[in-house]
Amino acid sequence: MKGLGTNDPRQLGRNRMVAVIGQGGMGRVLLGQAPTGRLVAVKQIHRHLAKDSEFRARFHREVQASSQVTGAYTAAVVDSDTESDNPWLATEYIPGSALGTVVDETGPLSLGGLRLLAAGLASALIEIHRAGLIHRDLKPANVLLAADGPRVIDFGIARAMEGDAQLTATGSVVGSPAFMSPEQAMGQPLTPAADVFSVGAILTMAATGESPFAGTSTPQVLYNVIHSPPDTSRVPAPLRDIVERCLAKEPDQRPTPEQLLEAAGQLEAEPVWPGAVRDVIDEQQSASNWWAETTAKHARYESQMAGLKERRRRTVRSAAAAVGALVLLIGTAFSAHELAEQVGHATPATDLSLALTGTQWRTVDPCALLEKSLTSEFGARSGDFSDGIAGTCRADFTDSAGTKRTFEVAVAGRDVLGEYLWRPTGAVAGWLPIYGQLKDGARCQRSVITQSRPAVTVEITASEPGKQADGCPAAERGLSAVVNRLALNPPQLTLPENSIRTLDPCALLDKKLVAELAGANSYQNSHPTYCYSSGDDYYFSLTLSETGRPDKYGRGEETQLDGQTVHINDSLPDLGRCALAYMARPTRADQAEVVTISVSGWNTEVTDSCDRVERIFSAVLPQLPK
Repeated sequence: MKGLGTNDPRQLGRNRMVAVIGQGGMGRVLLGQAPTGRLVAVKQIHRHLAKDSEFRARFHREVQASSQVTGAYTAAVVDSDTESDNPWLATEYIPGSALGTVVDETGPLSLGGLRLLAAGLASALIEIHRAGLIHRDLKPANVLLAADGPRVIDFGIARAMEGDAQLTATGSVVGSPAFMSPEQAMGQPLTPAADVFSVGAILTMAATGESPFAGTSTPQVLYNVIHSPPDTSRVPAPLRDIVERCLAKEPDQRPTPEQLLEAAGQLEAEPVWPGAVRDVIDEQQSASNWWAETTAKHARYESQMAGLKERRRRTVRSAAAAVGALVLLIGTAFSAHELAEQVGHATPATDLSLALTGTQWRTVDPCALLEKSLTSEFGARSGDFSDGIAGTCRADFTDSAGTKRTFEVAVAGRDVLGEYLWRPTGAVAGWLPIYGQLKDGARCQRSVITQSRPAVTVEITASEPGKQADGCPAAERGLSAVVNRLALNPPQLTLPENSIRTLDPCALLDKKLVAELAGANSYQNSHPTYCYSSGDDYYFSLTLSETGRPDKYGRGEETQLDGQTVHINDSLPDLGRCALAYMARPTRADQAEVVTISVSGWNTEVTDSCDRVERIFSAVLPQLPK
């Protein structure tokens, strides 16, 4: 999720908009909050499409179709307006990610997860078909995974079981090729069995990570759907018969949703999501709650500021009336911004959203960020920069009154352990709540945690001279300025073409090889430069960093790997642990850009950790810039 943009509505119907969930070719999906406090997902079609009468009619049909389905495994309609300039539809908010995204991030589902998915989809079809509808576009993107099961969404091309002739008469094919039935691919009239076929394709993807009709082009995929047998060889054996029955080419050979529900219930596995899936759902729930709470806090702050300004205006007007036209002229010369500053408040920032890409976070120039952000607030920089590890920089600033302050900025990965020491201060920087850790008089630390994935911590430490000095107000002002600069124009490092700073660490991995050697099936970024996974047997990580040269600060041992020198950072075979480092590019003094891969075995009897790391490293090295 990210903050609302300048052009996003703040209110739709009775619902206050909170954040942007996502955007596609048809429209945007916003997170909203009803007057009762209930969160809703608001689908608003793009303005240019709203002018298309045919598309508007289709959206109206979607609202009608969605309103007819009220089952537990669909998203109920809460509110809508199909007549406005920008039509919108609000449904209950499902705190979870789309099935396709979850499988990409965490890997194929366990048998228990597949049972829960199959039972939920069958239950959803029972309700959809009971309402007299055929969904027609069941696919992983239209299945959200919630804590208690899946939810089917998006009835954009749903149709009544009768009345399909107009669409099929044109010879057009509407739907998602890899998940549509053969009869839909051929433009033939559809029955509810078409949705059952789609469920079979979805279950295969959830079990294997791939469509059963994969192809290199849309025509090939459609041909496979119509003519080729599905590839179900990697579907778990207990589920394979159910899937293959759903994927029968002839509609009358497929099970009904009721039969599918009964078959799913006979699988010998507890119907629960795997732990990694539950983590994704919990993270989505936390993110939505955070946005709702932060937006409410921001709204209260703006309301307080508006009230304060209005009281100041009334005071100025009263004073002006008392002392005559000259004082009135002087009083009205003050801007609202100046009035706010006179009472100790800065004008609140709006529409700030730290929606940086992974590459932008990896290449932020911390020293330029510090200077460009703080000069207008705290005067010119005095002295040189002091930059330590990547993502940090420190400098002194002296204002017009001669007050000298020292600031250090750090852009780093989210510190999970350190979070227990940080507490909300009640202040905000843009949309982000400010957290505090140290408050020891002259020195003070403040930070924000972004809602990007992965989350990134932006931290400021401010030091002021004098025994009675309090660096916290300066730290909060500095942090707000830094957040504003990052949101509007983040300064980027100028890097050579052979820098590894622009690379996505998770994208470098041969995931099948890592799964084989480290037992890791899912990958996560705790920072844009760090990729890790925790498997059944090993903890695995790949780090891209600018740090001390491994040939100077490592253990001094090295080995040759595919003609390249790799240094041993950590090798404790008796503990099943090994880490190797490769110096990709010297940078300055004794620093270098370094790739580090480590594997730690949970079982201390494991003694081949370094062999495993070397094989993984061999697949990564060819992808690094020369």
